[in-house]
Amino acid sequence: MAGSQIERFERWRGRQTGHLAHLVQLVLNEVVPELEAAGLRRHADYAANLSRSVSATTIALQRRSGPLWPTVEIEFPLRRKPLLGLTFAMLPETCYRYGEAGPEAIPRLEANVVEGDIAFSLCKGGNRNYDCNFGYEWLALLPARRLRAEVDQMKQRLPWLLDVLNSGIPADWLTLPRAGRAGQYARVSVRGSRLESR
Repeated sequence: MAGSQIERFERWRGRQTGHLAHLVQLVLNEVVPELEAAGLRRHADYAANLSRSVSATTIALQRRSGPLWPTVEIEFPLRRKPLLGLTFAMLPETCYRYGEAGPEAIPRLEANVVEGDIAFSLCKGGNRNYDCNFGYEWLALLPARRLRAEVDQMKQRLPWLLDVLNSGIPADWLTLPRAGRAGQYARVSVRGSRLESR
């Protein structure tokens, strides 16, 4: 009874309680609709519906049109902390997954967000530790207020993110090292094998 990636997420979501459940609901109510309004969709067959490629704790959205597909994954941690990260990329027609013999070419319909040429983490834009996490890891004095503020910060960065996804990844970002700052609100998360071999 594996189900689609969306069904796996919904089963995981149904088991959450407290502040994490509240954060998930805020994201579903306020962040996902803005991404969907920009043409990104949740697909039951995202990443070929392989549970080893996409966690049940992930909301994946993709616009399947054009030479590069804008792709976003919002991932909550497995350890029940009210926290999330957002990773984005533009997936080319041929992506790469690491197998036993090294990188293997796969069609983008089978790829997740980090299996293209380069992927980025959406960040708050500061220089603090955990700048690319939204939510909180340990304790918050007023948890509901803190989560509200964290989701608001993420929403304030969505127009910037959508502009990047609509206009394409700037060429100079492709040369950045891992963890290098990319524009105002991102850092390089993963560099694919094609870029590493250049």
